[in-house]
Amino acid sequence: MNVFKKASDSDRNFQSSLYIGNLDPQVDEPLLYELFIQLGPVKSLYLPKDRISRKHQGFGFIEFRTPEDAGYALEILRGIRLYGRILKMKKTDPKHGTSSTSSAGAGDEVGLSIGARLFVKNLNQMVDDKYLKETFGKFGNLIENPSIVRDEEGNSKGHGFVEYDSFEASDEAIERMNGAILMNNRVTVEYAYKEGKSRHGDSVERLLAEKAKTNVKKPVPTKTKKPRRGQQ
Repeated sequence: MNVFKKASDSDRNFQSSLYIGNLDPQVDEPLLYELFIQLGPVKSLYLPKDRISRKHQGFGFIEFRTPEDAGYALEILRGIRLYGRILKMKKTDPKHGTSSTSSAGAGDEVGLSIGARLFVKNLNQMVDDKYLKETFGKFGNLIENPSIVRDEEGNSKGHGFVEYDSFEASDEAIERMNGAILMNNRVTVEYAYKEGKSRHGDSVERLLAEKAKTNVKKPVPTKTKKPRRGQQ
């Protein structure tokens, strides 16, 4: 399916679409796709081009599968820079097909996958999910319980997955556990593949993870009243 195309107004879901502006000439569709696909499935991505030079005109439109994904991207990528330029993003206006000032997002989800997903292979048949959790849980918070891949009869295939809520934890797990001995087997620990040939843990995912940290709202400390003299 070709996502690098202009969606007609009749087919486009404006609630799931964003206007992208202030793009550097070096930015192209594949780069933007790699950036936005981290936040949700992309239905279409289009950069209008000059008829003569065939270069984009500094803006474009992207449509996600759902309005929630569009809102999440709007929140997470607010203020991000590409080639030194701050990316301008807004919800599209269904009446005019241009940008509006509306915005939405949810950058504070608990257990959010940022891409710190590891693939562990050459596991002993005796290693189960609980053992994997106890072994890898000491390096950081896991967003879900580790899972051993099994066949139809429930037998381990010798590999599994572990996913953390930070790249600091996943990087340490790789450093400490890749090549380590678990139940007499020397295991290999590396970043798992995404859809396609690229692996998790790339620079785009790390950039998004850092951006997500800055968007998490810190709780406002409550002031405690000092007891008056004579009160307990």
